[in-house]
Amino acid sequence: MSTPSVGRPGASKPLELTTEATAAHVLVELGVVPPGTPAQARALSGGISNVVLAVGWRGGRAVLKQSLPKLRVAAEWPFDRARIVNERRCMEYLASILPAGSVPDVLAHDDDRFLFVMSHAPDGAVNWKDALLAGTVDLVTAERAGRLLGLIHGRSARDPGVAARFADQWPLVQGRVDPYHRTAAPVNPAVAALVEAEAERMLATRRALVLGDWSPKNLLAYPDRVLALDFEVAHWGDPAFDVAFLLTHLVLKAVRRAADAGALRAAADAFLAAYADAAGPVAPPDEHVTAELGCLLLARVDGKSVIEYLPGDEQRRVVRTLAYDLLRSSGDRALAPTLDHAFAR
Repeated sequence: MSTPSVGRPGASKPLELTTEATAAHVLVELGVVPPGTPAQARALSGGISNVVLAVGWRGGRAVLKQSLPKLRVAAEWPFDRARIVNERRCMEYLASILPAGSVPDVLAHDDDRFLFVMSHAPDGAVNWKDALLAGTVDLVTAERAGRLLGLIHGRSARDPGVAARFADQWPLVQGRVDPYHRTAAPVNPAVAALVEAEAERMLATRRALVLGDWSPKNLLAYPDRVLALDFEVAHWGDPAFDVAFLLTHLVLKAVRRAADAGALRAAADAFLAAYADAAGPVAPPDEHVTAELGCLLLARVDGKSVIEYLPGDEQRRVVRTLAYDLLRSSGDRALAPTLDHAFAR
């Protein structure tokens, strides 16, 4: 299959989306399912950006993922459909450097139709976001999430081929900087210059393969490991982004329910300690994580991807105030006191 250039935003073309009715046929076309085999498909949560279909047949199952031409958000958010090609390439690379079972296996792909097929996650997983929202804060999962991210950053940083393969920054710009930083900054003039400066600093920092969506919703916890999903924002960039992205979600959940703040603070420590141990010298400076944490917190209340579980104005005000504090103090405060402040809500 031919592959569209992932360095060419705007290359997307209108194509028929795969549905539950057509998914099995697509898998037959791609050689995943034998011809004539009865198969059934059901829709999974595709978030805001993808069609995701689980297809099962006697003796097997797989997941088909196809990027949407328009994201499921109220605001206008252009994001080239070739992001699915970027994700598939990232998943293939991660499978080559991580312990078995850390990411799904890519089974087939059709880049012209902006889709790929991957192995289905084994049964028995707990989605980490669901567990955290239910008040279950497992420090082992936090540690595993940190160690896996550290391995990705540390190992990719030593591979010059990865730097070339993921050099294009449009997934980061379209998927994060424009809808997050550059959307939140104008509506927060008091810190707009700080947000813009942090975005420029981040864009200029190129040290490792950065995933762009290291979020609890994309981490499935098993008794022996964590399995990671969703890599469409993958790029060669600043490790501080991924670290801050995960911390952002822990902080937001502490704002949501103050009773969980102590346990979530402990999870942040477990995550960071395991990450630093695995990442080694590629681990980012505290001030970069703090500044990016401030930007991402602000983006989740004033950007194009507003966090859904903080509906109250007061909770969003708390997040905004905290983001201002972190942005203004990012150059003066080590990460430990930063997190003490962030979780003391």
